[in-house]
Amino acid sequence: MSALRELRFLLPRLRPYRWRYAVGGACVVGAVALKVFIPRYLGEAFDRLLELEREGSMSALAEDALKQVGALALAIVGLAAGVALVRTASRILVLGTCRRIVHDLRRLLFGHLLTLAPSFYARHPTGQLMSRCVNDMQNVQGLTGPVFLYIVETATLYAVCITFMWGVSPQLTLVAMLPFPLFLLLARRLAARVQQGSREAQQKLGEVSAKVDESLSGHLVIRSLALEGFDRDRFARHCDDFRSLNLRVTRARALLVPMMNGLASLGTLLVLLVGGPWLVRGEVSLGSFVAMVLYLEMMTVPTLILGFVISSLQRGTAALGRIREVFEFQPALRDPDDPLEEGVVEGEIRVRDLSVRFPALAEQELLSGTLSGQEPAAGGGASDERVVLEGISLDVPAGTTLGVVGRTGAGKTTLVRVLARQLEVERGHVFIDGRDVMDMRLADVRRRIGLVPQETFLFSESLADNIALGLPDAERAAVEEAAEVSRISTDLAQLPDGLDTQLGERGVNLSGGQRQRTALARVVLLEPRILILDDTLSAVDTHTADEIMARLRPMMAGRTTVIVAHRVSTVRHADQIAVLDEGRLAELGSHSELVAAGGLYAQLWERQRAREALEADLDLEGGEVDW
Repeated sequence: MSALRELRFLLPRLRPYRWRYAVGGACVVGAVALKVFIPRYLGEAFDRLLELEREGSMSALAEDALKQVGALALAIVGLAAGVALVRTASRILVLGTCRRIVHDLRRLLFGHLLTLAPSFYARHPTGQLMSRCVNDMQNVQGLTGPVFLYIVETATLYAVCITFMWGVSPQLTLVAMLPFPLFLLLARRLAARVQQGSREAQQKLGEVSAKVDESLSGHLVIRSLALEGFDRDRFARHCDDFRSLNLRVTRARALLVPMMNGLASLGTLLVLLVGGPWLVRGEVSLGSFVAMVLYLEMMTVPTLILGFVISSLQRGTAALGRIREVFEFQPALRDPDDPLEEGVVEGEIRVRDLSVRFPALAEQELLSGTLSGQEPAAGGGASDERVVLEGISLDVPAGTTLGVVGRTGAGKTTLVRVLARQLEVERGHVFIDGRDVMDMRLADVRRRIGLVPQETFLFSESLADNIALGLPDAERAAVEEAAEVSRISTDLAQLPDGLDTQLGERGVNLSGGQRQRTALARVVLLEPRILILDDTLSAVDTHTADEIMARLRPMMAGRTTVIVAHRVSTVRHADQIAVLDEGRLAELGSHSELVAAGGLYAQLWERQRAREALEADLDLEGGEVDW
């Protein structure tokens, strides 16, 4: 039942290529149909040669028999040539099509992964997803290509050969088929073991891939803490587990081949043991007996291949099931059924009684990387859910700046993710230009909102290409201007090729502050209607942060800006400042109003001033301090 479910999932992907499969299958059937005539003609040739021996070479009957043998020989050669041509055509059609199907499926899978929410990737390791996109796809290719080809060929060959064998001798046919039921029962049991083992082995391979990704990404931490030996042992344990599972599958697969070989050999042995005496007694002709043996020999290779087919079928369906699991996850963020035609225009933001709750994630699910359940969505009120934001209400007029501050874990990042349409919330809570953001297309919202997140990601391209990522056709001058605004331009002299410097994976050859400023330049180049900075300047010093903010102010003029910051000084010039505390809006007002109120904001402000005074004293004394 499991295999049928996986195959039903595959059928829509096969439908565009059904005619190629139909023609390819017809070619397979045609090749078999041509091939099975060869033993019959060869048997007839033996009978004619026996007649030639009995009649002598000079009689008219002998001459006629000799002509018949010549004609049969030419027919056999023609049939062999026809089999070669039709068989080649079937391979081109079927094996070529299976590559197209896997190409389409891989594109669909990658496109689907791009639509899934960030919470999906927080729950499922990258290595597991890579294993599905690469290793499982190879097994699916085998399922849609060689497995289909050999199933059609084997089924046709069995049907035709048994029919021809029955025409030669029904009794010998029944004798040859006696071992088949027992062997097929054993093969079915082995196939179930292969499918279960293949799924477990692929799961473990995903864990190995996840471990490699983790170790390569965290190599600096591993080296700094001298954990090379410890990490190597962890990797070795994953590899040992994968090897053990793979060996178990290999042993099961290895039993299939000798089993099928024994099936073919036993059938032939029974025909020789039973049919030999019949031949001696003249109950069956030599030609018929030869044809029977040749038919059995013709079935030997397909019977051997049957072991490969069963094994590949189980591995392919197991891999297909792992791919299907990814497709079963529906995007938590999706366009409305009837979206508004107009997106963000002015940039006015209104938030009304916004609450966000996340379901508690099982630790075992995070560790195992299994794909089960549904994507967590914001909202709801179950007792096992964690409250991140509670009853937030804000008004940000178009063209003004809102600062957001608060202690770690207060919900600042969650708030800006909701505003940037990266978290799904219920309708009636977030409005842009007076329209519910849930009624707008994702692309329309995101195109006009520029979010610079805390965790920046850079691609293995040049620095200029990373800045122009959202606007590939941008002029060089615009890229340079964006670099100047973000102050990444001040570090170009340190880079070997300036803006054309090729960055390592995830921008590893840049410092944290340089990566943040590159991400900021990327959004500055887009000139969004709404600019959201999520603690973007946390990795740069206070002086550089002040310079960047000074250069951003001309751009911020006339644009709605939301600035999340740990440094209170970063937001002190904002039109209004929202202070979050444990997911609630604790205070709201301008810098001077909040300082005068003497609440949480005033405490944060005084703490920062004391720290800056201490830094200044240490600088005067020639010392250094790293906050």
